[in-house]
Amino acid sequence: MADINPSAENVRAMLTEALGRLRKANADYFELLEKGLASSPLPIAGQARELCSLMQRNVTASFDLGEKLIQAKDVPDALKLQAEFFQDQMRAMTDQARTVGESAMKAAGGMFSPKT
Repeated sequence: MADINPSAENVRAMLTEALGRLRKANADYFELLEKGLASSPLPIAGQARELCSLMQRNVTASFDLGEKLIQAKDVPDALKLQAEFFQDQMRAMTDQARTVGESAMKAAGGMFSPKT
C-alpha cells in the first residue's frame, strides 16, 4: 500500500493539479461551445455567444478563487478572499445584467423595425 502523506503541501499540490485539469476541461468545453455557436444559423447565435463569454468569465473567476484559496494561510485569510470574490462577482453581475439587457433591447427593437 502506498504511503499517504496528508501534509498541507501535498494536499495543496493535489488540489492544484486537480484544478489544472478542471481548467483544461473547462477550456475545451467552452471551445467546443463557441465552435458550435459560430456555425449556428440561428438569429440569436450572437447573443448566445455573448452569454457564453460571460459564463466563461464567471467560471474563470471561480477557478481563480480556487487557486487563491488553495494558497490561503488560515481561515481568516480564506474568508477575506471569499468576501473579495463575492464583492467582485456582485459588481460583475451588475455589469453583465446591463450588457444582457442592452443586447435584449437591441434584439427586440430589431423585431419591430420596419423592413425595407
